[in-house]
Amino acid sequence: MSADAGSAVQISTYPMDARHAEHLVPHWIRTWRGMVDRIVITIDTHRSRSGRYRGSNFDASLAALRNHIERAREHYPQLEVHDVDYSPDVRRQVAQRFFALDDIPVKAWDGGPFYSYFYGMFMARARYIVHYDGDMLFGGGSTQWMREAIDLFDARPDLLLVSPFPGPPRPDGAIFGHEVMQNGEPPKRENLPALAYRFDHASTRIFLIDMQRFDRSVGALPLLRPSPLQRLKAFILKNPPQAREGEYILSRTLTKFGLCRIDFLGVAPGLWSLHPPYRTEEFYRRLPEIIRRVESGALPVEQLGHFDLHDSVVDWTEARAAASRGRRYMRLLRDRFAGPP
Repeated sequence: MSADAGSAVQISTYPMDARHAEHLVPHWIRTWRGMVDRIVITIDTHRSRSGRYRGSNFDASLAALRNHIERAREHYPQLEVHDVDYSPDVRRQVAQRFFALDDIPVKAWDGGPFYSYFYGMFMARARYIVHYDGDMLFGGGSTQWMREAIDLFDARPDLLLVSPFPGPPRPDGAIFGHEVMQNGEPPKRENLPALAYRFDHASTRIFLIDMQRFDRSVGALPLLRPSPLQRLKAFILKNPPQAREGEYILSRTLTKFGLCRIDFLGVAPGLWSLHPPYRTEEFYRRLPEIIRRVESGALPVEQLGHFDLHDSVVDWTEARAAASRGRRYMRLLRDRFAGPP
């Protein structure tokens, strides 16, 4: 199956995104409307049975999410919205498109999104697809980044994924908090006119993919099986044990085919992304202000070079403590023996 023409942004959301979607959906439209042909939001209504993706107040959150999106459509009626379709025929089409299989699991072994990611890209129906999760923020304000990214694909046959620069740039171009490359070395700074780094692993938080290159160079993704320990954890979490995370599968694919991902800023003012690592009442209370600061670039110097929203913007001390390993395990055990969600 050949990829469609044109470009699209595809945002994967689920009901627990409702509180930040109120302010982020208009922010996304402001960021991307001038750079792509279509903006597509997909809503995953399938609830994980346990773990951090289980959520609470699911139905009320889903209704709120729909409401926020519909309000945004009043100002940008071109916005497309699709519930993730789990019908057998559509599942087969999505599985065939990306895995050359007749079906793929609904969730990854940890309960995280799996089918919904690929359904979203399937519904984008474009050659160039910017996929990202429903909590991302964007700064810099470039209106040319997409064109520059496509030019980069044309110049680099080893490139499968491109992303905006990870966090607001420092004067020296340094970045922090990234995993090392699979060969044990840090990300490589690329010799490009604009600030850029090369990675041999993927992130499903955000990426731009050229689907024609995917068809030519990859063809189909492997459905990688979790480790025995992960399958045991999947049983405890009551999740499907058949598949590793989409991020891991994409990363292994880059390595297998000698491909890479490049995160780049682009010509000034450039485009960069930020990710909030936690959800707190302070974060939600201050989110409109945070968006204004991100869009204007009025961020503290401590934030520069970091792709996660820094403590200098929001104090994450209590959230970080609540996310400790011991507390996570206690929540997992609670969910495992809880009733149906």
